[in-house]
Amino acid sequence: MPVPDPLVIGTRGSELALWQANFVRSRLEAHGHRVEIETILTRGDQVQDVPISEIGDESVFTKELDRALLAGDVHVAVHSLKDLPSHLPGGITLAAIGEREDPGDAFVPHPSVGAGLRDLPEGATLATASLRRRAQIKSWRPDLTVVPVRGNVDTRLEKLDESSWHGMVLAMAGLLRMGLSARIREAFPVDIMVPAVGQGALGIACASDEPDIADALNDMLHHDATGTAVLAERAFMQTVGGGCQVPTGAFARFNEEGAIEMDGCIADLDGTDAYREHRVCDPDDAESEARDLARTLLDAGGREVLDEILGERGRRTSFHP
Repeated sequence: MPVPDPLVIGTRGSELALWQANFVRSRLEAHGHRVEIETILTRGDQVQDVPISEIGDESVFTKELDRALLAGDVHVAVHSLKDLPSHLPGGITLAAIGEREDPGDAFVPHPSVGAGLRDLPEGATLATASLRRRAQIKSWRPDLTVVPVRGNVDTRLEKLDESSWHGMVLAMAGLLRMGLSARIREAFPVDIMVPAVGQGALGIACASDEPDIADALNDMLHHDATGTAVLAERAFMQTVGGGCQVPTGAFARFNEEGAIEMDGCIADLDGTDAYREHRVCDPDDAESEARDLARTLLDAGGREVLDEILGERGRRTSFHP
C-alpha cells in the first residue's frame, strides 16, 4: 500500500506537542509528502488536578492517539518519547525515533531568585510534576521542599511566576524547543538527577498493519544514535516496570570512544534510599546491559522501594525478561 496523500499526523494540542508535530511535518514535506495535523485531546490533558502518577495509567498521554491510529483517523502519531508506555499496545509500532534534544532536567528559578542550584537556601521550595525528579531532589538535598505542579510548559511557568516557590524543574528539551532558554538557570548534573527514559527524543508511531508507512517514517525520520540509546533506556524501564508511577531514571549516550555510557537510578519518594549505577558497554550490547543494570538496582534494594510504592498488585504487572 502506498504512503497516503496527505499523511495525517495526530498530536496532543499543547504548544510543545504542536511544535514537535510541525517539526516532523517539515521533515516529511521536505521529502515531498503532503501533511496535515490533527489535534487529539488525551486523558492527561483533560485531568489537570491530579498528579500523573496517581492517574494510574502509563498511557495517559498516548491512549487516545493510539485509538486514532488503529481507527485509521490519523496515519502518524508524534509523541515526546518519554510519554510512551513501557510496552506499546497491540497494533502500534514505534516506526522512528527522532534525534534527541538536550535530555537533561533544567532548574528554572522564580524571577526574583538569583541563586543557582547549589546556592538555594535551606528549605527552599521547588515544584515538579515528576516522582523521579522529586525523589532525586530529596536524595540530593533532603532539606528542600518539593511541591507538585501540573499543566503544559507555559502554564507551569505562569504558576511559577505567580508563586512563592524558589524554582521549578522542567525538561531542558521542551524549554529549548519552545525558545525559552532564557528561563533556564542551569541543568542538573547527571550525578544529581538521572533523566527520564527517552527524555528529549521524539517517538513517531504508526499502525502495525501499515508497513509502508513505517518504512517511510524510519527512512525519513529515524536517528540511529538516538535510537540505540533510547531503546536501551526503554529496556531498563521494561525490566523495572511501573512507568511514570515509579521514581526511576535511565540515561544512555555515546561517549567519545564510541561506547555507550549508561546511568540508572531507582529511589524512594523521599530520597532516603537511592540506588544508582553507571555502566559502559559496546553499543551492540546496550539493551542487554540496560536490563542487567535494572536487575542489579532491583536486587540492591530497588525492588523493595518499588514494592512499597506500587504494592504487590502493581509489581505483578511488571516485565522481567
